[in-house]
Amino acid sequence: MKKTDRDAVIDAALTLFRMNGYHNTSMADISASCGLLKGSIYHYFPGKKELAIAALDRVIAETREKLFRPALDSSVPAEVRLANLAERVERYFIGREGGCVMGNLALEVGDAIPEFQERVRTYFNDWKDALATLLEAKHGRARAEEMAEDIVARVQGAIMIMGVNKDERPLRRASRETVQLLAAADASASAVPVSA
Repeated sequence: MKKTDRDAVIDAALTLFRMNGYHNTSMADISASCGLLKGSIYHYFPGKKELAIAALDRVIAETREKLFRPALDSSVPAEVRLANLAERVERYFIGREGGCVMGNLALEVGDAIPEFQERVRTYFNDWKDALATLLEAKHGRARAEEMAEDIVARVQGAIMIMGVNKDERPLRRASRETVQLLAAADASASAVPVSA
């Protein structure tokens, strides 16, 4: 599918928001980055906030399609889906300068812009729900949701450290440990208790 000028504007905005933050990115920065006149951007978006909302909606749609929806395909064993999800998360973030735009905006803007907060929450809930669905059969729903929150927090921290140190090993370790959660559950379930 051929990208439109609107797509190019969103692409540029996402990169700049991820690298520089929302407040430190101007419409002039975005127009320079995508090679369009500033007035052309206003043809698609009335302002920076509306552009940011479209960009966040794009991230939600993209991650649902590429990362989270495949994790819900019950025709594939949960262990395989969890390993695939961990690998897709690695591929999505490794080499992505600036880390996670959703995590960055959550820290920068917090609840000051409700439309952003709603989208950031949706993104993280999608991620958490995909993980909890994979872990539920082995751990029960309540524990699976706790584990999923912990995994997302660990991965987000690893993404931040990866950006600071320019080292992808923390994210790769977080992925391996995530995958081991089902393997560990399988091993403990199949262990034969030793009688005294």
